[in-house]
Amino acid sequence: MVLGEISISFYAAVAGVVRHVLHGLGHSFEVRQGLHGQMFPLLGSGEIDMLVAAWLPHGHANFWAQYGHTSAPVGVLYRGAQFFWMVPAYVPQAAVAAVPDLIKPEVASKMDKRIPGLAPDIGLMINSAKMMDAYGLSAAGYKLLPGDYDSWLGNYHHALAEKRWFIMPQWKPQFISRMHTMRTLDEPLKLLGEPNEGTLVARKDWIAKAPAETLRVLGRMYLGLDAVSEMDYFINVEKLTPIEAANEWIGVNHQIVDGWFA
Repeated sequence: MVLGEISISFYAAVAGVVRHVLHGLGHSFEVRQGLHGQMFPLLGSGEIDMLVAAWLPHGHANFWAQYGHTSAPVGVLYRGAQFFWMVPAYVPQAAVAAVPDLIKPEVASKMDKRIPGLAPDIGLMINSAKMMDAYGLSAAGYKLLPGDYDSWLGNYHHALAEKRWFIMPQWKPQFISRMHTMRTLDEPLKLLGEPNEGTLVARKDWIAKAPAETLRVLGRMYLGLDAVSEMDYFINVEKLTPIEAANEWIGVNHQIVDGWFA
């Protein structure tokens, strides 16, 4: 089989646990990695059999509508995954508590108007783009800037070091939520969408041939937001590889993992 992994650190950590489970079930597989816009088409064309992971029903709705008709959920890996915007914790909440506060003159004069993001075709950026006009942010001089993960993360580190007021489109689960450096903004119009389930999905033709035991174990596999954020912290702060991060979590939580196989 061919396992597809979205090449952002928290997905890679989860994929490390999925690899461990597949090995434990006796499966051999090759791995293909890439961003959302690369991996979902491969799932649709049958070039990968399983994908870690789809945010359903909202976060990856655009990709699922285009490429998901030949696939189905195998199991839910975590619940409550969600997009949001954050500002640094040192920005006073009395000044900036919600997205509409960003256009207040006394805030706009201090805030970095550049909003670095990720690829323009992912749910976070599609919905963030809707916010720009809905909240009057474009008119106030803000610019949403698509980019890659390294640039997005690099801006976070540099802006904090400079004590800059800045906006960061983010999501959970993610390591930054464990750092206590950022604060979530209320988003009253809910344009960033409702919570999602991080879902392990596979081609229907692969599911039809898969052993019942494999489907049973994968269906029982559940990590939760805290576990994924912890593994992402291992990668981004403690500098472990995704496989090392997964193995670290598995070693401490082997009873949970054993329970999937029981």
